[in-house]
Amino acid sequence: MEQILFGAPVAEQLDEISKNVFQEHSKDNKKPHLTAITVGDNPASLLYVTRKQEKAVHLGVEFNWLKLDTDTSQETLEEVISEESKATNGLIIQLPLPSHLNPEEAINCIPHEIDVDGLTSYNLGSLFSDTYKLIPATSLAVLELLNYYNIQTEDKNIVIAGRSRLVSAPLAKILSSKSYNANISIIHSRTTNQKLFTKEADIFISAIGSAKMYDSTYFKNGATIIDIGISSVDGKTYGDIDTLEIGEVISSRAPFPGGVGPITVSALFFNLSRLIQTN
Repeated sequence: MEQILFGAPVAEQLDEISKNVFQEHSKDNKKPHLTAITVGDNPASLLYVTRKQEKAVHLGVEFNWLKLDTDTSQETLEEVISEESKATNGLIIQLPLPSHLNPEEAINCIPHEIDVDGLTSYNLGSLFSDTYKLIPATSLAVLELLNYYNIQTEDKNIVIAGRSRLVSAPLAKILSSKSYNANISIIHSRTTNQKLFTKEADIFISAIGSAKMYDSTYFKNGATIIDIGISSVDGKTYGDIDTLEIGEVISSRAPFPGGVGPITVSALFFNLSRLIQTN
């Protein structure tokens, strides 16, 4: 039977570190401050920010949620970002944005020293120079999960499904560094025979966002599976992994839900604590 890699204990560990930093910061009557901006009423986005708001209350962080109308212009959004950046320790823009907005331009309006999500070009670029201060929250969540459960990466074949620069690119860079020494492959929608890669994976990380795309036939015996994909079908949400009979093949699995998700929110606040310490 496979081991289930639950995210809750990992999140609790990160929360404890962050809380200590926030308490120290608050001694000078400088309560930590996080600003979140949403545009429109995407149900998933509103749910995610609600969870971040709840975590902020738990950790003693002042949370400012700005809810902008769906038809907000790019110019207005960037003006709001510029103004709100002056009085906060961290700022996030909840993605996705409405289709008429350019998310990259909006994100790059955030000063890198308060870019708590680590998604500006400056902070993403710093990952490739070994001078980085923080790691994008989802990528950090995966790394913390591997560390917590003592999953070895040294000379292991790690396959990442998906080529997002926000998840797969940071993970590929860090996991192939001297800190982890893994052998990294990235597969995507144009990979003609994905099983050639997945069957060789000691660790498989899926960030596709296609419901139950990978079943037990994709993996070798003893593999570790980390499911961070999310998609909606008929009003229900699913991960990328079809878990039917998968326990007969793999050795461990971070599930959806309950795996990386809970850690991601805590990783965001861990990044906020790092920014407070270094700025």
